[in-house]
Amino acid sequence: MQDIIQSFIPSKITTFTLKGKGAVNNAYYVETEDGSKYIVKQEREDKEFQPQNDLIVEANVIKKLSSSGLSFPIPKVVFISENPKMYGYEYIEGDMLRGLWPTLTEDEKISICRSLGEFHSEIGKKISKEDAVSLGIVIDSSTDLHPEVLRDYLLILDNPEVPENFKELAIKAKEIFEKTHSDVFFQFLHNDAHHENILIKDKKMSGFIDFGAAEYGDVTKEFSRYIRDFPYHFQYIVSAYEEKSGNKLSYIRLVTNSLLNGLIDNVEDYIKGGERREKTEKAIERYRELMN
Repeated sequence: MQDIIQSFIPSKITTFTLKGKGAVNNAYYVETEDGSKYIVKQEREDKEFQPQNDLIVEANVIKKLSSSGLSFPIPKVVFISENPKMYGYEYIEGDMLRGLWPTLTEDEKISICRSLGEFHSEIGKKISKEDAVSLGIVIDSSTDLHPEVLRDYLLILDNPEVPENFKELAIKAKEIFEKTHSDVFFQFLHNDAHHENILIKDKKMSGFIDFGAAEYGDVTKEFSRYIRDFPYHFQYIVSAYEEKSGNKLSYIRLVTNSLLNGLIDNVEDYIKGGERREKTEKAIERYRELMN
């Protein structure tokens, strides 16, 4: 693999390591004699599931955003290969927001959250529905729960290990969510926005990565993980998005969608017991507060 990647990079490779092995792609870290650094994403032959977008589509989405004059940092693609399927981009300095979040001050957290909201507003304006069709990403006009989420929901209701108060809250959330179908806006979505895909340097966003799940659809999806990851700060992301985009979002739709999408993970953690159960109970209680 190193020899193949070398053919796309002008300077001699001096460091080549497997940085991560995901369910679908491998990620390699590369350094060269001239001091350049890269990340190369390569599709695994033995991938565990079929991704929403293959790597070529993902790379072209990133290139389209880069050429649009996006004011936020995203990967800069330097090569694309169809055989083997992979692409390389300039290495982005920074640490994942997940690890840094506890070390940030309240003002720093709010500032980053507002940047995230503005980011989602801006990318929604940079790629139109027509662009999305041309790029080959999914166009999802549905306002319903994802079929897998609905399947998990029904299984949870039949599971005797799940507390009744969890089930009651889930039922209430689904009833509320289904009354908000008219409160939607469609746009281009990153669609995998969470604290492991956001890089931070000097207390500011230095990169937003992994566009493999990008699609054109209901913007509600964009905030689902933020509510789970930042249950006491996501409001700043939402308000900044609204101010920048001019779209007024349904707060209760965002919250109930997040609860239902993350319910299976919370239930699995609850069943495992110990600290995970305590964390889940706090998360469910927070959702209850938000819904009220």
